[in-house]
Formats: sequence, structure tokens, C-alpha cells
Amino acid sequence: MSRVPWLDGELEYRSFGTPGAPRAVVVLRTGDVSTIDPDVRVTSGFDVRIVAVGLDAPELEDPPAFGGQTPAGLTLDALRGLLEREIPGTAVGLVGERSAGPIALHLAAVMGAVVDRLAIVGVESPTDPLSRDLHTPLLDDVVADTLVVVGGDGPAGVHDAEWYSRRIPSARVEVIDADELDTINGHITLSAVWASVLAHVAPGAERR
Repeated sequence: MSRVPWLDGELEYRSFGTPGAPRAVVVLRTGDVSTIDPDVRVTSGFDVRIVAVGLDAPELEDPPAFGGQTPAGLTLDALRGLLEREIPGTAVGLVGERSAGPIALHLAAVMGAVVDRLAIVGVESPTDPLSRDLHTPLLDDVVADTLVVVGGDGPAGVHDAEWYSRRIPSARVEVIDADELDTINGHITLSAVWASVLAHVAPGAERR
């Protein structure tokens, strides 16, 4: 486990996969499994380095005000520093699961072409008009080829995926049937769709 400075404490992250691989993927999640490989069997089939960052609710507070001195804005700065230090000078794939999805979108927008592939899994769209108005211009700046995955009976559904796909310049939606998923309380998880997500954010890295 490694750490990067953030506010009074540190963000925790773990690297796994292939050290020194030409392709890197940053995964943003919350909860106890946030820095654990989503599926070792899938990851081992790719020549890729994974950097999994664990985020908590306080680090995601006030996402509409990214760029200011809110916890989410400061977390965004810490993540930019992490990418610049751990994965310098190369394009990367980025993944955001559920509540970590909005910060993944903001990170992709501010990093520009550095993030060339993006996947968000089970991410709800903004629920109030102000949040929608603040998010929409930022999504125009996401240049990454983006995959939006929803499924199961969780709070993020097809309408959420379509909201993002209409606003991100290069995005497609993947809807997974609930019967095909191993879900947690009906919520889609990154582990359940890791094979298709990793194939998207690490194109050409699958071992032959």
C-alpha cells in the first residue's frame, strides 16, 4: 500500500499487474475493496499496470464545486499529482465506479489527452438542475473514448447512462442484464464487468 499527501492525511493506493508495462490504468473506487484487484484472473490476461486509489465519502464532498477549495477539489489536485508522479509522459486509462465516477469524469476533463480512455460504472447522473448546469460544460472537455456501464437494479440505470453519453463527445453505453451480474444488493460492481472495462481502457494490452 502506498500513500499520496491529501489535506491533513493521505490518499491510499496500490499498484498491481505488470510493473513497467507500456499501458497504465487508474481505478477510482470507494469502500473496503477499493485498492484490491477487481478480478485477478482478468487482470493477469493483460500486459498492464493498475493503480487502484481508495476514496472515502469526505473526499468526494461537493463535487459540483470542483476546482475550488472543497474536499473534492483538493482530492482532484492530489490525483493529478499522483498521475504526474506515478505515470509520467504517457496516456492512461481511467475508471470510476459508482460514487467515485464524478471525480473520474472531472479528472479526465482536466487531464485532457493524457486520459485517452475512460470508463464509468454504475454512476448516477446529477439529480438537480444546478448540478446538471455545472456538469454539462465540463463533460464537453472529456476527450477520452468513454464507456458508460450500467446494469442490475442499482440506482444508476439506462437514463443515467444516456445522460452522460449525450454530453460526452465520444461515449457509448453498455447495459448489462441483471441476470448476468454478480451484484451487491442489486448494484452493479466493477468486478462483475472488469473484463469488458479493462479491454476498453487498455486497448491492445491483452496477452496473446
